[in-house]
Amino acid sequence: MFDGATQESTLSEVTKLIAVLIWPATLLVCFLTQRENVRRILSALAVLAESANKIKIWQVEVEKTVQNSIDREVEKAAAEARPRRTPDIPKNEALAAARVDTLISSVADQPSRDNLTASVRQKMLSLAQEYETTRATMPSGKDRTGAMNAVVARMRTLAIAAKPFLKEFSENRASPGIRLCAIIILQISPDRRYLEWLEQRYTAETPFIFYQTSVALMQAVRDIGAQNYQQLHRILTHAIGIIESFREGEPDRNTLNILQSALKTLEGMEHEP
Repeated sequence: MFDGATQESTLSEVTKLIAVLIWPATLLVCFLTQRENVRRILSALAVLAESANKIKIWQVEVEKTVQNSIDREVEKAAAEARPRRTPDIPKNEALAAARVDTLISSVADQPSRDNLTASVRQKMLSLAQEYETTRATMPSGKDRTGAMNAVVARMRTLAIAAKPFLKEFSENRASPGIRLCAIIILQISPDRRYLEWLEQRYTAETPFIFYQTSVALMQAVRDIGAQNYQQLHRILTHAIGIIESFREGEPDRNTLNILQSALKTLEGMEHEP
């Protein structure tokens, strides 16, 4: 005969054993009685996994296709870049910028759009470095200016898509190439918040960037001049004075012509009804 303590201990051990066995037994019973349903669930999960994999592959292919199209637009713009003495943005570059932005915006998948936008930022940073390397390694002259113009043409094709990075680029104090990226964005998309920043370029940059800044100011006059007349008039007058008194060589006549033309265009707006 078992005493009370032994019976209680034996009962406890049996209870523990049942607790250990009950869940595997329950699962086994469920599996045996619901085999068909389990098979269907597993088949459905397999189909979902395969579909998800196909969607991922499709997204990667879409990104690659759009990326290749962007690269073609960029290189085509560089190949067609020509020396210019007018403030007009080349039509082919403006249209290419619009096409690149449309290509990215048309991608339905948000992560893919984010990846493409991030790649645009990286391309702009690479072009900034290319500009700085070109300026540092080539002797001053037409060949160097032509090479830098080709870099600018590439930048312009990315300018609309790169606008989310305007603040980042404009605030960079270490790289004139990155600040050039900001100027090119403002050539395509003038923004009154950056007019003072453009004015500051004439005391902080080099003549090539003076010229690109003047193009940006002309575009600002055309697009937002009427609403910002006083501010732009002061900025243009100040910039003309800086270029006319430039002490590191002859004032660049093309830059001066654009600034004077921008001022004349702006003053003509004052008399419009």
